[in-house]
Amino acid sequence: MTQQHPPNASAAPFTLRLAQVDDVAAIEWLDTFGTSPHRAISRDVDKYFGSVDPSVHERNLIFLAELTPEADTAAPFRIVGKVELLLAPTMLISDVGYIKRVVVHPHWRKHGVARAMLEFVVQQAPLLGVRSLDLHVWEGNAAAVKLYESLGFALRHRELYLRLPLEAVTEATANVPPERIAPDEHA
Repeated sequence: MTQQHPPNASAAPFTLRLAQVDDVAAIEWLDTFGTSPHRAISRDVDKYFGSVDPSVHERNLIFLAELTPEADTAAPFRIVGKVELLLAPTMLISDVGYIKRVVVHPHWRKHGVARAMLEFVVQQAPLLGVRSLDLHVWEGNAAAVKLYESLGFALRHRELYLRLPLEAVTEATANVPPERIAPDEHA
C-alpha cells in the first residue's frame, strides 16, 4: 500500500504509505499540528495500531504522506500528513470505515497533501472490504468541509457536543446538606 504522488507545480513530492510502529514519534509530532478541538487526547502505540486482540477492538490503519528524498525540509521528520482509517474488527459487523484525524503540517497545507491522502484511502478502502466511509468534521473547519464535499462526502446529520465540567458539579454539591446527598433510608 504505497503510492508515489507525482510532483507538479502546486504539489509537494511525497509518497503515500501505511504507517509502521517506527513512525509513532513522527505521528505524535504531526498530531500537534491538528486543528481539532480534541487533539490533546493522549495516545500510545496500542491506540495508534489497535488492540493486541483484534477480535475485540477495531483496527486502525494510518496512512502517511512522506516527503521523497529530493524534497527539502528542515523539519525533524519527513512525514507531512496523515489520515487514520478505523475499521470494524470484522466486516461482518460493519462495512463502513471511519476516517479520523486528518492532519497536514502547516507548511505543507494547500499543496494537495490532504486531498491525495484521502483519495488514496478512498482507493484502498474497497480492497479492505469497506463499502462506505464516514467522518466527522468540526463545523468551523471550512477548508476541511470544502475538501470533503469536493470528494463526494455529503452531510448525513449534525450533532451536538456537550460537556459537563465536574468542578461545577463539585462546587454545587459542596453546599448541599449531607442528608440531601445521601437520604436516610427510613425517611
